[in-house]
Amino acid sequence: MHIGSADSNFKTWNNIAENSILVSVDGNNSSVNTRNNFKKVIDQKVIISNKNGVGKFYLTHDPNCSSLLEPDKSTHENWYFSHRFKIKKIQKKKIYSLNNFLKSKKINYIDWFVTDVQGKDLEIIKSLKKNIRDKISIIDIEAGFLSFYKKQDKISEVFRYMSKSYNFENMEFGYNYRLSSKILNKLEKKILFRYNKPSKVYSNIIFTNKKKNIERINLIKLIYLVENNKIFEAKQLVKNISKKNLFYKEILKELEFIIKIHKFKFLILSPFLLIKKFLYIIFK
Repeated sequence: MHIGSADSNFKTWNNIAENSILVSVDGNNSSVNTRNNFKKVIDQKVIISNKNGVGKFYLTHDPNCSSLLEPDKSTHENWYFSHRFKIKKIQKKKIYSLNNFLKSKKINYIDWFVTDVQGKDLEIIKSLKKNIRDKISIIDIEAGFLSFYKKQDKISEVFRYMSKSYNFENMEFGYNYRLSSKILNKLEKKILFRYNKPSKVYSNIIFTNKKKNIERINLIKLIYLVENNKIFEAKQLVKNISKKNLFYKEILKELEFIIKIHKFKFLILSPFLLIKKFLYIIFK
C-alpha cells in the first residue's frame, strides 16, 4: 500500500508485482503509473488522515507538496524550492481515516506500507488498528528534518515511536539548497546546481517488523533483503527461522548459490581492483 502515491512508478515492487495487490491512494489528480504487472490494483483519489471528517486541504504550487497541514512560510522561504510550497488554494475536503478506508475496501492486512502525506505520516500509522499495524512487515515513512509544515511530524518522534516494534533498516535522503532562489541570476543558478553541494532536507526511512514468529512477516522481510542485495542478512534470517523446514532449506540453497557467485566475481576481479588502487595511490 502506498499513500501519497502520485508520480510513483512502484519500481520497488517490480519483481513481486504479479503476485501482489497494489493499493495506491493519493488526494491530488496526478497520474499514477500502474503499468507494472500487478495481480490487482486498487487506485483511489481520496485524502487519508488519522480520522474521518472535513478539513482544510492546502493545494500548493507543486501538487506533491499539497497537505492537510499548512505550509510554514517562515521555514520554507529560506530554501531554494520555496515556490513549491506556495499556497494556490485552500479547499474544504472530505477526509477518510485509514481504518475507514481499509474497511470500505474490505482490506484487513497490509504487508508493505509506504506513506508520504507531507507531515502527517506518523499520525496515520499511530491511528491504525493495532491488529493491522502490528503485522505490517515493512514500513517506509517520509520524515522531514525541518518543519516545512505547521505541526508536522518530527523525525525524532518517528524514530522514538517506530523503534518500539520495528527495527531501523535504511534511510534515503531528499536534498535542496538553503538559500532563496530570488537572490540568484540565471547563470548563478546553473553554477549552483553544477558545483554546489545541497543539504539534506527530508528522508524516506524504512523499518522492518521485529516479530520473528510470524511466517508472513519473515517472508516479506526476506524479499526486501534479497531485493536490496543484502544476501548475507537474508541467509542469517533464514537460518534463524528454521533449519528443518524443506521450504526454507531450498531458499537457503538459492542464497548460498548467490553468495558463491559473488565470491567468484570477487576472486576474478581482485587483481584489477588492486591495480586500480595502486594506480590511484601513485597518481593521487
